[in-house]
Amino acid sequence: MTNGTSQGLFIVVAIIILGIFIAISYLLFRNTLKPSLSTIYCDSFEQIDENTNLLDTNNSKCMRKFNNSFEVKGYFNIWFKGANWGPIIWTPDNTEIRTIKLSQASNGIPTIENGYVLVDSISDINVAVKQDAIDKGFGTNKTREAYISINGEKEIYLGKANSSNVSWGINKGLKLKIGEVNTIKMKYINVHGGKTVYTLQVIILN
Repeated sequence: MTNGTSQGLFIVVAIIILGIFIAISYLLFRNTLKPSLSTIYCDSFEQIDENTNLLDTNNSKCMRKFNNSFEVKGYFNIWFKGANWGPIIWTPDNTEIRTIKLSQASNGIPTIENGYVLVDSISDINVAVKQDAIDKGFGTNKTREAYISINGEKEIYLGKANSSNVSWGINKGLKLKIGEVNTIKMKYINVHGGKTVYTLQVIILN
């Protein structure tokens, strides 16, 4: 056998061995790879906001995340530093801009600094999983991570909870501008990674 023949045979054997290795690797790790690829597809596909009505954006190639899985059946209210007073700023039947007069505080005087009123916390009352999500296999787990953005500023992480009623934002330095419309975006992330966003608007008057 000549040197050229030996080298050619070696190359053929090496290619066969490499092919076998690739095939075995695929068979062993295909179940791990598929979810990762599906997640990438989902992330590029989802791009939702609070106006998205679809409960879920999944299809046969995309893992279910259950976007818009939560609903606030009660209300949102806001608590101010310096006053034991929590006026309601959103209800399911009235999502319009609310006006709050700080002079009407019933217990204490809200703290004002440089044209802003300082916020102690924002509470969500009676948060539940939508029936549609339950029917599609989400379950009833209310565990959610919460983020807040006020007037387009950078999101602030508020924490994680699984209660129906939670006071968010304590010691987070939240504040609202006096005399202007303040837009508050509350974003929840469920245990599957899906997003639910609520937009609250309030005018603060001194």
